[in-house]
Amino acid sequence: MKLHVPANFIGYGTFALSAMVAFAYLVKQAAHQSRWWQLAPLFLLGMVLCLEPVVFRKNPIEAISSYWAVYFGIAALVTGGILAARRRIADRLPPFEVLDDVMYKAIAVGFAFFTIATILGAFWAAEAWGGYWSWDPKETWALIVWLNYAAWLHMRLMKGLRGPVAAWWALVGLAVTTFAFLGVNMFLSGLHSYGEL
Repeated sequence: MKLHVPANFIGYGTFALSAMVAFAYLVKQAAHQSRWWQLAPLFLLGMVLCLEPVVFRKNPIEAISSYWAVYFGIAALVTGGILAARRRIADRLPPFEVLDDVMYKAIAVGFAFFTIATILGAFWAAEAWGGYWSWDPKETWALIVWLNYAAWLHMRLMKGLRGPVAAWWALVGLAVTTFAFLGVNMFLSGLHSYGEL
């Protein structure tokens, strides 16, 4: 029985939550910036977050040229709308300290569940395939995800990592986690390859 799967989903979910809070943190930080070049990284980030499903298609160019073009337009409108209304959104968001604390707690809970999932997955692999770890691409990327958030937590607890750097790192962590969750199955072959998505 694959007991590691529910724990894995809780870990992935809380990592996604931390990225959403990190994006809110960066929107609040950009509330009073007026120069377009200061907002460009945040706009590009919003577009990447909205267009992430396009990346995980077998043929992204074909996907963009079909109905995904509509998705791209909606992503641009949503991201542009968030940036246009950033002052009003920032006024409704909690203080930076609260956002930072929620981001930290989400990553800490996700890290705990992801650690449990990895250990249970190793036990399951030993029963199913005869070895705890085989350096399969899925296992390797799970280790990369684990190391990313272990480093984030280490920097938070030992060096006091907070603010925009922590928020950007949480967003990069979402990209790494998404590739480990979807991209490995689609683009890399191994024991965890279950066919095309």
